[in-house]
Amino acid sequence: MPSAVPTRLTDNLWLAAHDSVDGRPHIGDWPLAVGLATGLLAELGQYRYCELRQGELFRTNADLPDDPALAPLLTKMASEEQSRPPLPPPTARGRARASGAAEEIWGRLPAAQSGRVWPPQAQDEHRHRRQGHDLREWMSYLAYAKRAEDRVIARLSRTGLIRLDERRRLLGGTKVRYVPYDSVASGNPANAISAALQRNFALTTSELLLAGLFLVTGLHHYALSTLAPEERSLLTRQLGMGLDPMSRELLKAADAAVGEAAMR
Repeated sequence: MPSAVPTRLTDNLWLAAHDSVDGRPHIGDWPLAVGLATGLLAELGQYRYCELRQGELFRTNADLPDDPALAPLLTKMASEEQSRPPLPPPTARGRARASGAAEEIWGRLPAAQSGRVWPPQAQDEHRHRRQGHDLREWMSYLAYAKRAEDRVIARLSRTGLIRLDERRRLLGGTKVRYVPYDSVASGNPANAISAALQRNFALTTSELLLAGLFLVTGLHHYALSTLAPEERSLLTRQLGMGLDPMSRELLKAADAAVGEAAMR
């Protein structure tokens, strides 16, 4: 059955968002777009194709996956890198900052700041010896014009988990869109998270990130509506302890993107 086919993180987000009677998404176009964009970038990290450092994405694998959603993103990143001018060599001042003795750096800091790199110029100059891809720009690029959603739909089409729905308009013409194949396909992602929390089980890494995407997009009001207060508290604790740094930074950026749009 199509509903038994395993799916990836962003596929699950799309399916959960469209788990409705008429197949329409529970959340607005922009929150969904941001969530799907974030999900695809998270997948690049999950499968070791990218890493995220200080707001920048860096490719870590030159190979391309057999994935219609991820391969085009990596191809575009590689194209951007090839079109950039080469970086100038580091200055003598920059080399001195980057290679200075740790004792001297920490010795000039108050104890409360000992976890920070100082001076900040040294950190920035060292970081930009290798050019990355700005996270906010890439998140916006994928969210606008449904670029992320188109890629997710292309992947879901391969699995048979979605179908083309054609409906006649009252004033003529036909409206065509994709909807989940059935309620099992669309309900599975959220049901698995709810069932685990209701049994006091630990969520998997992918489930934690999916739950985080539910929260930042507002989809939790529908997808996790059956959770009791204590189960929501359990989810909050697991998110606080179980998210890796890249997932945490991605969710923080997604939350900001959704929030900024809501305030316009």
